[in-house]
Amino acid sequence: MQPASHSHQAARAETTAFAGLFCVGLYVTSFGPALPFIARETDVGLGTAGIVLTALAGGSISASTTVSLRLGRIDPSLLTSLGLALCAIGLALIALAGSFPGVLAGALIVGVGDGLVVASTHALVTIAAEDVPRDINRLNVMFAVGAVIGPLWTGIALDATDDLTLAYAGLAAFMALAAVFAWRTPRTAGHGDDHLAIRWSAALVMMGLVLFFYVGAEFGLGAWVSSYTQRAAEASVIAGALVTSGYWGALMAGRLLTGGLLRRHSPPVLLAAAISVAGASGLVLVAVGDVLALAFAAAFVTGLAFGPIWPLAMAIGARETTTSSTAAALVTAGNSGAVVFPAVQGAILASVGPRQGVAMTPVLCALMLAVLFAHSRARAPSPTPDTIGP
Repeated sequence: MQPASHSHQAARAETTAFAGLFCVGLYVTSFGPALPFIARETDVGLGTAGIVLTALAGGSISASTTVSLRLGRIDPSLLTSLGLALCAIGLALIALAGSFPGVLAGALIVGVGDGLVVASTHALVTIAAEDVPRDINRLNVMFAVGAVIGPLWTGIALDATDDLTLAYAGLAAFMALAAVFAWRTPRTAGHGDDHLAIRWSAALVMMGLVLFFYVGAEFGLGAWVSSYTQRAAEASVIAGALVTSGYWGALMAGRLLTGGLLRRHSPPVLLAAAISVAGASGLVLVAVGDVLALAFAAAFVTGLAFGPIWPLAMAIGARETTTSSTAAALVTAGNSGAVVFPAVQGAILASVGPRQGVAMTPVLCALMLAVLFAHSRARAPSPTPDTIGP
């Protein structure tokens, strides 16, 4: 039986992790309603404004790579606090910048903080949890809760003030408070040089590739579905924000359902089913995007199906290890997709058309299924000589 002090320490570590990923949900999803305002206020095209997402993701993978290679020995609650403090600085810069280079710099700083927070919160859970798949899923439910609130807050603030200042200054203040909370978390016992080791396996590599396509699809749709509905269905800023919030709310529901589904089905089966449903509903979104109610429904189903993918892939990829560096390596692989695909999706949406832009979602789902199929084929046992032939 574990001592009560250790149980309290583990519970506080998990609370810090949950708070950290809740904050990630808040600021990541804020960019969906904000991108048209960023384009207008900095006098650039909507496709160019999408480079903000690349800066965010580029900073994130730089930081999570550093965690996986160099910072695994540092207590993850300290890294969470540092990451949240950097997010506060970057968000404040976005609020006050007034120029596109300034917004890009702010997004890059937020991205560096994001990489630290995402990698360290997953490390906190893998170290402290008794049931890692269950608690990684709970962790990502907290991200989804933040992701529901983020676009609503941003949409309301933008609609009320018609500029970025209030929306991002409010987020910056919240991040600063969360950074103080994480700083006061007791240090995690047993964290040291052994956490610098990355436990390579076929599952780690293949799930990293699944996450690469998944994050590109999830973040891309979340960032552009507001602009998509505004262009395809002539929706208002608030209506676009509600579609975005509904998408992330469905993702939260998907993660809540995942816990119960894991008791009856294996993670690989659930993962394949979730990707398949997301791809099908993504195709429907392409077809019905000019009708706001149908677009909302299709985005909701896509978010619901997306919900289980990240926690399931993380759990499968890190099944045999609890090192910080291995968790950070998976986070880096996933966030690398956000460097590439959302910006490309935005460029297509702005220059070719909204339907063509949103069509990237089912394409990325098809690529995820192809990787999962290849992984399952590789894991299938080879037939023994006495089972070959008639």
